[in-house]
Amino acid sequence: MSNISSEEMRVKIGNLLSRKRNYREEVKELTRQYPLVVFYGCGAILNSIVESWNEYVGIKIDFCCDSDSSKWGSFFCGAKCLSPKELIAIKEECVVFVTIGNFKPVYNFLKERGFPSVNQLYKYDLVASEFLSCHDQEEVLSKLCETYQLLGDQKSQKVFDAIVTRVLGDGSNIDIMLDVFEENQYFPPDIIKLTDHERLVDIGAFNGDTIQDFVSRTEGKFDQVFSFEVSAINFKALQENVRQMPEQGRINVFNLGIWDNECDIVYSIGQSQSTVGSGESKGYVVPLDDVIKDEQVTFIKMDIEGAEPQALRGARNIIQTQKPKLAICIYHDFKHLWEIPLYIKELVPEYKIFLRHHTNLEYETVCYAVI
Repeated sequence: MSNISSEEMRVKIGNLLSRKRNYREEVKELTRQYPLVVFYGCGAILNSIVESWNEYVGIKIDFCCDSDSSKWGSFFCGAKCLSPKELIAIKEECVVFVTIGNFKPVYNFLKERGFPSVNQLYKYDLVASEFLSCHDQEEVLSKLCETYQLLGDQKSQKVFDAIVTRVLGDGSNIDIMLDVFEENQYFPPDIIKLTDHERLVDIGAFNGDTIQDFVSRTEGKFDQVFSFEVSAINFKALQENVRQMPEQGRINVFNLGIWDNECDIVYSIGQSQSTVGSGESKGYVVPLDDVIKDEQVTFIKMDIEGAEPQALRGARNIIQTQKPKLAICIYHDFKHLWEIPLYIKELVPEYKIFLRHHTNLEYETVCYAVI
């Protein structure tokens, strides 16, 4: 089943916790070693990282860099964008953090040209450092070990091991998440078996990208889709994309978020994600059990930037009574690695729990639950 038994994993986690890394301090120390801080990549990942960087690191970003010549000389998040040639000219003076999805070619490009410090930057691990510095070590150990014992196959255990090792241990292996990467996000064929009569609930529907994938995979043979997107900007794109689909009559769109109670919220929105609880945008959230309580549901997908525990509580009745397939993102908060699988198992003990990871970075780890 696994190369690491439950007892061996307990020992490994215990050892990691006893000497756990402080990732935030590691990043700060890197910035102290060089006069300049440079982020390579001026896209959605840069925008999503800057807020956490400012809060948990608090060091000025001197420059950014991008291979796109149209960006050279412009400012992104307050930092002037250099060309790669300009960056090479100051390579001895700077620590570089790669903020691009396809990081390996950039990493290799910089290392081959003699840059002394090229690094990945894990946004959510900065937050995890804060959590781990003030949370009971024995409780973390207990919850992680309990979760490991739930996992339904060796692939899940490898994903779990990679995340725990990355967050608590040595971060020098840049391939640690690439080594467990799989495609088919939300629809891994060895876990999710789609029928011709699916009734999908897409929570955090963004612009409809998951719906389009779902329609393609089912070849249009499904019963209903219920999609929820709290961001007004994303919802407009979702409406427009659904309107162009031949299956639009079976796709319901709601400009709502899903939560554990009905209330107004505030949120901020970037190019790639929203953050609930802070920001200037306003939205409305409701429990899933209330808004589609009379509908049959066969599959629930959630990617809602850390609000997944609240949304699961708001879908408690549907999950317990209908036992739909679940695909729930758990990468936004380290404690979700145990909180979400354990809560799902508490709701429906018959569920089999799996983990899959769908990028070469820290993003897009999904907990799957099926009967």
